[in-house]
Amino acid sequence: MKKNLITCAILCIPFAAVAASETELEPIIVQSAYAVPVKATQTASSVTVLTEKDFAQRNATYVSDVLKTVPGVSMISYGGRGALTNFSIRGSEANHTAVIIDGVKVNPATGYGYDFGGLSLSNIERIEVLRGEQSALWGSDAMGGVIYITTKSGLHKDKPFNLDFDFGTGSHRTRDASITVSGRNDGFYYSVHGDSHRTRGISAISSNTFHYTAENGTAFSTGGAVEKDKFHRDNSSVRLGYDVGDKGIEVLASHASQTGHYDDYSFSNGRLLEINPNSDSYTRTRETLFKLSGYIGSDEELFKNKLSVSHVKTDSDTIESNNNSYYDGKKLNASYQLDVNFDREGDVKQGVSLLTEYQNTHYDGRSSYASFQNKKLTERSVAAEYRLFTEADHSFTVSGRYNSSSQYENAWTGRISGNYRLSPNFKAHASLGTAIQNPTITEFYGWSGSFIGNPDLKPERSRGGDVGLLIETNDKAHSLDITYFGRNVDRLIKTETTGLWPNAVSRSVNSEGITKIKGVEVAYNGKLTENLTAYTNYTYTRAKNNNGIEVAYRPKHTANAGVAYQITEKWGADVSLSYVGKRIGTYPLRTKMPAYTLANLGVNYQVIPNLTIYANLNNIFDKKYENLLGYGQDGRNVYVGLKGSF
Repeated sequence: MKKNLITCAILCIPFAAVAASETELEPIIVQSAYAVPVKATQTASSVTVLTEKDFAQRNATYVSDVLKTVPGVSMISYGGRGALTNFSIRGSEANHTAVIIDGVKVNPATGYGYDFGGLSLSNIERIEVLRGEQSALWGSDAMGGVIYITTKSGLHKDKPFNLDFDFGTGSHRTRDASITVSGRNDGFYYSVHGDSHRTRGISAISSNTFHYTAENGTAFSTGGAVEKDKFHRDNSSVRLGYDVGDKGIEVLASHASQTGHYDDYSFSNGRLLEINPNSDSYTRTRETLFKLSGYIGSDEELFKNKLSVSHVKTDSDTIESNNNSYYDGKKLNASYQLDVNFDREGDVKQGVSLLTEYQNTHYDGRSSYASFQNKKLTERSVAAEYRLFTEADHSFTVSGRYNSSSQYENAWTGRISGNYRLSPNFKAHASLGTAIQNPTITEFYGWSGSFIGNPDLKPERSRGGDVGLLIETNDKAHSLDITYFGRNVDRLIKTETTGLWPNAVSRSVNSEGITKIKGVEVAYNGKLTENLTAYTNYTYTRAKNNNGIEVAYRPKHTANAGVAYQITEKWGADVSLSYVGKRIGTYPLRTKMPAYTLANLGVNYQVIPNLTIYANLNNIFDKKYENLLGYGQDGRNVYVGLKGSF
């Protein structure tokens, strides 16, 4: 009953003040759902688009602060700010989400899920979360969906020199700084960015003590850590380009260095706790990215050609009390796309995109117990997409991809989607697709003496879709989207362990049977008055393996809500709530973890035009909770910042 009351309260927040708005909203463009950008109103796929205004409404400093508020998205975090943080979409695994930053696939060479723990919002312009099977467009890694991130650039600036900055400080000796200089003149544009983030953080292992009872009836506890774990990340990037509407070229180079400290832990005598508070385990990661891209043609011409080449190099060192490990990963990606625009005038627009892609992954791994040198994977693919859009917001799209791998079986994937405007206030949308997830390079080759490779692994396969109804007011100021989704995953990869510690040996194997996932997403967004906006969403997810056992760390119920109010011309305020329901934790014992609700408050004051002071009070009620068994999360904390644009 308590859970239902909390969820209901979150969902009802915006409806308490609904009022019709006469303001026509600017169209939102979606980059990730199709081979070409389209209006959100024409998109049949389930996608959430978040901008800098949304980041502020969610009291967000890091990307993870934003993503955990998106419907259908669940988070797994190994501690506080800067700690390893993964996301899954619609009950999928973390490595089933393709992460695209400025058009570059940045999923790690190891093949595991992208780490969002240290990724700041300071240089990010917008985030798109695309849900559902997306392999037909994005290939492997997109079984659950896509997170598409666009950073700031000078491309859309209206003057040669612009300065954007954001300085902040907060609890746990947190210090953040970000500066971007950008501009555009006569088709030439540039952007130079740098940011730095520091915190003493909180203990990766919970400082508070939590008591649990496992499914087998065993009582145990976690927490009791006494030290603090440091984190820092430094980023720099340079973007140079030329764009005149029918042709353009761009060069992007970036470098990031991140060090996150954490705790060694063990489980004994019913306690999960840190081994040695004086030990200093840490992981240092350095990532260098280079991209060259260009295009010839426009949407008003019959043909448009796009070419992109990118290279991502990652070096990672992990230092622990009993084991040191290192890996060097390199990913080279080259792609070509031809857009054929058949109908460039009239109410109906039709187009075809032909794509080809080459990706080479190189991996060197070493630990105190084993070495894996010069491991390579090569993938080649061709894809095609047909699109039909009408001025009445009807759409139909079909796409397919053939993927060839140097190590795994070749595969076909496809997707079909469409929406139909039933009336000015109602639109039906549906999609159906298949997807694959190739084994990770470490699952295939191994990682250490105790984790061996399995050359017999097969790619995971998924079949799924969704169907929904979008309800809107005439001016689009209010929208309510209700979507049912479902997927069946075959050959899901799991870890198999033989023997007893310290002689245990593990490897990855394909599961027998089908993992079934289904659920419902409900999302409302609205401009209640000229000065009052709100959002709320609720997701129900049911994920069970072939034996009918609930999949770990997939909460059945999640809900989020927020209200932002411009009190005066200079003063603004926002409040947000997040609810995460009960879910299964697995280590040290399979355990049902309790639900938790977090509340955040933010205020901002415009000192002068383009200069704003802001303050956030997060976890207002100082909720003590664990997102992952044994790992600490922040209690009540404060963050104050100054940002401006000139």
